[in-house]
Amino acid sequence: MQRYYTAGRAITVDFGRLTERFDKVFYYDALPSKHASETDDQFTARLEQAKSFHDKLAELDSFHVYEGDTRRSPSLRKQQQKKVDIMIAVDMLTHSFRRNMERATLLASDVDFKPLLDALVSEGMFATLWYPPKRTNTDLIKSADRREQLDVRAIHGALAASSVQFDIPRHWYSGGKSDGEIIRTWQTDEGELGLYSSQGALMVITPKDARGMYLHIQHPDMTLLKTFSLDVFAISIP
Repeated sequence: MQRYYTAGRAITVDFGRLTERFDKVFYYDALPSKHASETDDQFTARLEQAKSFHDKLAELDSFHVYEGDTRRSPSLRKQQQKKVDIMIAVDMLTHSFRRNMERATLLASDVDFKPLLDALVSEGMFATLWYPPKRTNTDLIKSADRREQLDVRAIHGALAASSVQFDIPRHWYSGGKSDGEIIRTWQTDEGELGLYSSQGALMVITPKDARGMYLHIQHPDMTLLKTFSLDVFAISIP
């Protein structure tokens, strides 16, 4: 995201704001292990950075941080998290069995979590999957009761005050097409899309959806318009 929206500049997310709608937040992560190519000092610095991040999260209200560990897989020749997936499954199922909650949201993209969501749903838990678009297994998405994309819109709304600020395209639904000078149109499986020039900005308008509504996406920068449309709505602008 930083590459396209902030020209590579680092951003800082306010995780308290990002998760403010939840009563409790359980964060699971694995502490890093030492790479064969790094020195002890380099590894110590990387480990302390990870611990510092975990400590800051643990200080937030309603946050609970649980740490697994990372080990190198001889067969795959890469780092693998250990115990984290098991901890998530055990904790979510335990809370479900004890009826500590009626709704649960899982932030994940790996299909390995599908059996967990299947079990939660079968136990009567209303399970929401919060997932990064384009990187999440479709079978995992289908297994949840509700699906929500974790995309630039959520991140943008949770930027810390000290972070690099940037604008994202406006988007809205309307029963009619907004006025504008047409630049070009193209066909997709859903119908004809159009790129327009309107009030000093560029605007994409999609075909009518099942509700009879048109989606409008508007921004003056073509690169950002293309990136946002593809990231959020899977719309490719030629």
